[in-house]
Amino acid sequence: MTENQPLPPVTPDVLTVPRKDVAAGGKTNLVGLTRDGLRQALIAAGTPERQAKMRVGQIWQWIYHWGVRDFALMTNLAKDYRALLAAHFVIALPDVVSRQVSADGTRKYLVRIAGGHEVEVVYIPEEDRGTLCISSQVGCTLTCS
Repeated sequence: MTENQPLPPVTPDVLTVPRKDVAAGGKTNLVGLTRDGLRQALIAAGTPERQAKMRVGQIWQWIYHWGVRDFALMTNLAKDYRALLAAHFVIALPDVVSRQVSADGTRKYLVRIAGGHEVEVVYIPEEDRGTLCISSQVGCTLTCS
């Protein structure tokens, strides 16, 4: 390209790895959905639209505040609603493929994300804090050590 030619636009398709929302068994993974995406998924699964906003708040709190990964443990939801959730959704975290710990306490993880892609996560402990380095793309060329 020359100086006078504009760069091609940056589009979402070149910035992100396509999300594989449907897990094995045809269930949608709730982890990583936006609140609006969660609301839409709940409505599509049969949650009445007038209840969807409230249900998003409840489920969001269970997943992201309390770390619950089993719908059966979401005790402020009716049992039949928990069964509906379990029939349509999963709460699946990325798989840790490998772990390494160095003598200084640095921990490096290889994590498999949606679509089978793998990224590295490195935790570097420091005297008064820690640093967490998370690959922002698949195939990062930096060699964190």
